Amino acid sequence: MLRYRLAHGLSLRQLAGRLGMQGHGGLSDYEKGRRLAPEDLIARYESQLRITDGELRSLHSAALAERAGRTAEGAAAPETLVIAELPSAPADFRGRDAELATIAAAAGECLAGRGPVTVVIAGQPGAGKTTFAVQAASRAIALGLRDAQFYVELGETSPETVLHRLLRALGVPDSQLPADAAGGAAMFRSRLAGRRCVMVLDNARDEPQVRALLPGPGPTLVLVTSRHRLTGLSGARRVDLGELPERDATDLLADIVGAERAQAEPEALAEVVTACARLPLAVRIAGNRLASWPNWSIAHLADLLRDEQRRLGWLTAGDLAVRGAFALSYRRVPATTRRLFRRLALAPGPDFGPEAAAVLLGEPAEEHLDALAGASLLGLAATPGRYRLHDLLRLYAAELLDEEEHRHDRENAERALFDWLFRNARSNAEAIAPMADPNPEARATALAWLDTEAAGVLEACRRTAVRTDGAFDSLFRGLTQGIPWYYDLRCRWPEMVEVAELAMAVAERAGDLSERAYAHSMLGLGRIGQHRYRAAVESFEAGLADAHATGLAAEEAELYGRLGLAYEGLGRYGEAEASHADHVHRCQALGDRWGEAAAVGRRSHALRMLGQHSEAAICLRRALSMRAQLGDERGVAMAEYRFSALRNDQGRYDEALRRADRALAVFEAHDDRWGSAVVRFELGRALAGLGRFAEAAASYRTAVKGLDQVGEWQRRAEAASALAQAQAHALGRR
Repeated sequence: MLRYRLAHGLSLRQLAGRLGMQGHGGLSDYEKGRRLAPEDLIARYESQLRITDGELRSLHSAALAERAGRTAEGAAAPETLVIAELPSAPADFRGRDAELATIAAAAGECLAGRGPVTVVIAGQPGAGKTTFAVQAASRAIALGLRDAQFYVELGETSPETVLHRLLRALGVPDSQLPADAAGGAAMFRSRLAGRRCVMVLDNARDEPQVRALLPGPGPTLVLVTSRHRLTGLSGARRVDLGELPERDATDLLADIVGAERAQAEPEALAEVVTACARLPLAVRIAGNRLASWPNWSIAHLADLLRDEQRRLGWLTAGDLAVRGAFALSYRRVPATTRRLFRRLALAPGPDFGPEAAAVLLGEPAEEHLDALAGASLLGLAATPGRYRLHDLLRLYAAELLDEEEHRHDRENAERALFDWLFRNARSNAEAIAPMADPNPEARATALAWLDTEAAGVLEACRRTAVRTDGAFDSLFRGLTQGIPWYYDLRCRWPEMVEVAELAMAVAERAGDLSERAYAHSMLGLGRIGQHRYRAAVESFEAGLADAHATGLAAEEAELYGRLGLAYEGLGRYGEAEASHADHVHRCQALGDRWGEAAAVGRRSHALRMLGQHSEAAICLRRALSMRAQLGDERGVAMAEYRFSALRNDQGRYDEALRRADRALAVFEAHDDRWGSAVVRFELGRALAGLGRFAEAAASYRTAVKGLDQVGEWQRRAEAASALAQAQAHALGRR
């Protein structure tokens, strides 16, 4: 075999590709005489190399006869028949410790008499399933499964052909081979009985192909690799291979390129690993490129891989190609499923659900998502019912989308998805606003949608803003009027600021002053959350100008209230009180009871900070009454919280404690993290004032954690200091 291959000037990889094999390790073993090639492979070998004299088949038959130990008279085969078909395990294998431990445990069960055990090894194309299976099988052999080791590359080969090949390896002459698969399977189970074996069934097509090859009771470990999850294979264990951990992927690349080069360019090495998305095949190809071109710096390859449109082209080395591995799986799924795969390249954010997929496809998508996941072209996200597309698969899907779909269809699909995201983001954000339906279930559903889709909404905003043609600008309209409620509740200030700035760019491109006013208002609120109070004042003042120019009276009133909050952050409480008072008057003129209630509550805080406690209490009683009449639970809790802070200042700790307890119950029920954190601080103050220092310390401790999470650094420092004092008092120290 070696002589014929060299005569045609082919490398092992090149010949393996022609023969339809996934790897070339088996060919090397066949050429060196370590293993006997199966009969169907001999036929393909002769066909590809145009061998017409039958020499290979004659040599193969002679070798089989010798292995079986048969004479011309048909003497029986010796019992010491050696079957060692497993290719050599790669020396540079890295990682997969948990997965290897799963296989080792299965091997232990076989040795303990609880076999056979079948393990299906699945994973996206390029995850290194075959390499892992060989490594795991080698370790199982070392543990004691040494009687026989089989390695079969299944592909499209029929079970009958494979069974004949396995039976020949077990010493069965051609004259005794059963004619059908059922007879072959029965004989195979009989011949294997009692042997401590490892079988690697590589690149399985489907479940029926595998079932015919499974052994009967006995100490046999079967490792099955497949591009499909083979969910119909009952009783099988499952190992799912994802991308490598960063450390393991880096070590693999360093092993291939050499320690000296890796140590000289650690940053570039890490960048290449990131560009390869830690996919083993991609990392190996990148390493092979660098090893083949020693004059290339690692930084040079990193620079080439930065171009996403050409990245898959650079991830090719000889007959190894990431794109080719993906294509094999892609071509095997139905046409509509392929269309969904292509369009998923348009999905913003790290993951997506069936609803977004249905919008892209234009029809229900659950079955197609399941098919793509079954073919390992999609991964499962951490959130149940959602999916993720590996970075390199996303690039591959984008390539196919450009090649196979008209631009008009691509634009329509993306537009439909962004419209769906923006409309739902606004409506769900408005559903958690104080004036919305107080139904707890509806509110929880809306909040869950926003938590799940927030990253996708942000990315959709970015893509809309960077489009120079403004084709999607109209979709953005109105988003800044609703989504601030969500960002404020979740204290997601950086996202609020970014979306506001993007909305500003879109509004300015469209010359839309009213939308710009809302964007200024949202931007200022986000800057308050980031403690950038001077910048917030600038935003609100600009927003006031736009709101006044366009007649947005309600937004102009709200902007005065938010301006007051910014003044408070700067310690300018007199200006804050005046701004809040202006907000109150404007809401009264508009008949806006919700806005008035909020404005009165805000004004109370400015009055409290000015030391005008009586006036602050009057405002808070009024705010409580208005909030209660409006059915605004969270608003009532906010007023109770502010009243608690006021009573703590006045030393009226019993009342402060009662009000803080009432506020905390509501904030926690509404999943208001900011409210829960700040009221915990007031709860601690009240408990400490009552001399209940151990309880105060516990409340302060929770407040410190919560304030840290919501970015309230100044209050966190105050809570940490108060915690230390409460702990000292609890221990009897001053």
